[in-house]
Amino acid sequence: MIDVKVLLDTISYSGVIALLSLGITLAYMTTRVFNFAHPRIASAGAYSAAAAMALYTQAVYGDITFSKSTLSLGPLTLSYRIPFDIVIVGILASITAGILVALLEYFLVLRPLINRGADFLKLMIATLAFDFFLIAMLFILGTHISVKTLVSGVFGRETTSLSLHAFDPRLEVEPLGYRMRGVFLLSLLGSLGVALLLFILLFKTKLGVKMRASIENPALAEVLGINVEQVYTIAWMISGATAGFAGFIILFMGDLIKPVTATSPADEIIVSAFAGSIVGGVNSVFGSIGGGFIIGTVEIMVSSMITDLTGLDVTRYNKVLSMAAVALTLLFLPQGIASLFKPEVRARLVSRLRRRG
Repeated sequence: MIDVKVLLDTISYSGVIALLSLGITLAYMTTRVFNFAHPRIASAGAYSAAAAMALYTQAVYGDITFSKSTLSLGPLTLSYRIPFDIVIVGILASITAGILVALLEYFLVLRPLINRGADFLKLMIATLAFDFFLIAMLFILGTHISVKTLVSGVFGRETTSLSLHAFDPRLEVEPLGYRMRGVFLLSLLGSLGVALLLFILLFKTKLGVKMRASIENPALAEVLGINVEQVYTIAWMISGATAGFAGFIILFMGDLIKPVTATSPADEIIVSAFAGSIVGGVNSVFGSIGGGFIIGTVEIMVSSMITDLTGLDVTRYNKVLSMAAVALTLLFLPQGIASLFKPEVRARLVSRLRRRG
């Protein structure tokens, strides 16, 4: 029987990976290069959110004591310590920071190189260089500008590693007698909400038609009068926004993902984020979201099941399982799970499996 806590942790973690995989896929679809700095943009969003929340708290609430408050919603009881307006400020700050950093990378690093005819390898190295630049900037923020000191002074000693895990709200469902973490709802509803908004944007608006045309055939799109550069800019803004929002969620996931520093957790989740993008399909926005949930399930739930069955703690090596998922995907579905929606791909896969059988 599946442990409820493991299930909820899986969904919470998977939502973050899905958001990051989505951003990586959008960046690849517009520039044809994997953005190795993308998980670091999430860290920048987390730093910005924590600092903005602390500054807003000082300005509006002064010397506040974060005591426990409850809100009854019929059979639901929400207990929280951080007022909702502070949370909204954090979300807006993380999204804004993600957009600004993503645009900085696109216009100052990648676009000039693309205009000069740089190939895939040069662009990929450029994203790595930008990643190192972000690490240095986050070190400066954490050391000289002392964002951690600012946040710790407002929220208490529990946040010395830029983690707000202790302030994660809880939602108690009376009939079930179970308390769900707020980060579970934020991650699940956030990732599904982003997927819904993207669906509306891509398939229900004129801008979406332009975006799909520009990504699929930029030369033809330009002939038809579409401003491809503008479309790519919007795509990178969405990519940065989702990364920043993922960074905000990570602030509250101290038990599942390492607390935020200049190097962590970006150095750890980069494997999972890229795995989700590849498994879902690097040319499919919605496939990458599905791929993120698959990788999250493999790393949390499957590793937990293996540990229970064998008695060996494999949870610390769960990245091996995600790499195995990538290997199987490249072996049987090189274009990712999104390609299963194509009848010819399904037929080819069935034929290959039959021959192997």
